[in-house]
Amino acid sequence: MESFGWYDYVFWLPLLLWVGLFFWFYRRAYPVFLKKMVKKGKKWAYVPEFISKNPGRVGQLKFFCFLLSLLVSVASSFSVVWGLGKVLPDFAQFGFASTVLFMILAAVLYHQAMGKVAAIFQSAYFLEYRRVHYASDVKGNFQNEADIHYKTVWSFTKHLRNAEEHHRLWKYVNAMAKTKKIPPDVYAETLYG
Repeated sequence: MESFGWYDYVFWLPLLLWVGLFFWFYRRAYPVFLKKMVKKGKKWAYVPEFISKNPGRVGQLKFFCFLLSLLVSVASSFSVVWGLGKVLPDFAQFGFASTVLFMILAAVLYHQAMGKVAAIFQSAYFLEYRRVHYASDVKGNFQNEADIHYKTVWSFTKHLRNAEEHHRLWKYVNAMAKTKKIPPDVYAETLYG
């Protein structure tokens, strides 16, 4: 166990790696999830063009997600081995079995990150839906829900494609999701309805 003596100094490094892994899932691997949601027919999902024009990138992202999850899990199992080496030196090597548990934790972390991504894109989509619905009502052009959804998908995709061309997709979607602006008639309906 003398070989793990240097690990006293980097014992907490795996915690930082877990934070980094979460942000990798959240900011870089989200197109894999969105492509899956598009296949399921979710109207709020938008696949960025760098993925839709190059389908091989999805496989690369999946591979990097697995590789990073494995690396962080192995680094975390080294921490377990180090901890067992301090307490039970004869059984320290069994700490590597925790790699499986850490891989499960990585999968849970991935689902948490994708839940946040889904919430952001849904909020942005429904802001666009409210805009389209309000614009339709102001013109006196009352439409059925299907037409409003089609116009919303078209408008939402157009705005996101424009934001992506200017390298501001993530910033634009976050701004849409966090805005509290709603059309005045919707506000009046919630107050007086």
